[in-house]
Formats: sequence, structure tokens, C-alpha cells
Amino acid sequence: MNLKPHTLLIESQYLPCIQYMVYLCSFKKVVIPKDDFYIKQTYRNRCRINGANNIENLIIPIKKTSGTKPLTCQVEIDYEQKWLKNHARAIQSAYGKAPFFEYYGDEILDIFYKKPSNLHDLNRKLLTKCLEILEIDLKIEYSGTIDEMQKKEVYNAINHINPKTVIQQDSLFRSANYFQVFGSNFADNLSIIDLIFCEGPQARQLIGKSCVMD
Repeated sequence: MNLKPHTLLIESQYLPCIQYMVYLCSFKKVVIPKDDFYIKQTYRNRCRINGANNIENLIIPIKKTSGTKPLTCQVEIDYEQKWLKNHARAIQSAYGKAPFFEYYGDEILDIFYKKPSNLHDLNRKLLTKCLEILEIDLKIEYSGTIDEMQKKEVYNAINHINPKTVIQQDSLFRSANYFQVFGSNFADNLSIIDLIFCEGPQARQLIGKSCVMD
């Protein structure tokens, strides 16, 4: 990967995977555009955690929209469904015994309980909290448009990191192993909360170790 551009263009994601965090930390500036289209079956509204029995996909249900494809910032979260309670229970079940859950668990879960109305706001607040916990000082702009940014010297990673991506073909990311609560085999590229709850202060260093500079 050519990392000459100092700005990363990338979409908003829900409790992003470690690969996403590696990308963020590899650039001086990050732009999450306001005109990003919401696409189903992507990490925009889902994440992967390490449950007691298997890897669990946590998916945020959204309200149905009519007409053209909506923007992520326009997508409203459907709180009439019981996803909030289910996600909180799943996270507590998966990481309640993790070494650092007692330090950071409530901070993250409190964001859910405040019920941000749209997906973009929830993702932004969760990402901000995760960066704060990791003590990563990163300039993120939630403005501009994709067309505007593509005219500048940026690295466009929109839709690059998704559930269908073949990680082995990524020239920047190689997952560094770390302690996990469940499973005899290491599960790579889970949500950043897996790394935060399992490794605490060491999480930031492990993100660095997962970065492969060509």
C-alpha cells in the first residue's frame, strides 16, 4: 500500500474491527464523509465479538426507509426491537470475566443506554470512546463529501474493510495474537472491544503490532 497520502477516507463503522483501527492509526488525519451511502451487510451496523460458544455477530436493526438509498447519517436506529438489551447482554456475557471489562465496560455500555437516534451518531460516539480509552489522539473530521475528498491527496478506503474482505490480501494489516477469554484457537480481527477488554493498556501497542508497512 502506498501511504504517501496523509489523509484516510473511510466510512463509519459500528464498534470497528481491529483492522479498521489499524487503518485509522496509520494516517495523520481521518475523514468520515457525510455523504456515505448506507449499505446492508457491512460493518456499518454490525460487529463481531468472541462469545462463549462461537463468534457472535451483533447487528443493529434500522428503520425501513423509502425511496433512494439512504445515507448512513440519515439511517435511524430501530429501538422498538430488543437489540439494545441483547447486545448489552451479549457483551457482558462475552467479556464479563475479561481482565479489563470492569474498567471500561460501563463507559461503553452507557453510550448505548443514551440511545442516539441515528446510526452515524452511535458509531461516532462509540469510536470516540474507544480512541479515548486507547489514548489515541487522532484528528477525525465528520464532514466533506466523497467527491470533494477524492480530488485531494487521500487514501480512499470506503467499503474496503467489510465482512467479505479477505484479510490475507490486505497489505497493511496482519492481526497480532493476544489473550482472549474464550476458545483454544485465536479469533482474529474482532471488534476493538475484544482487544480493549482483554488487554487493556496493552491494546494500543497491539494495534501497532498489527500494522504491516510495505
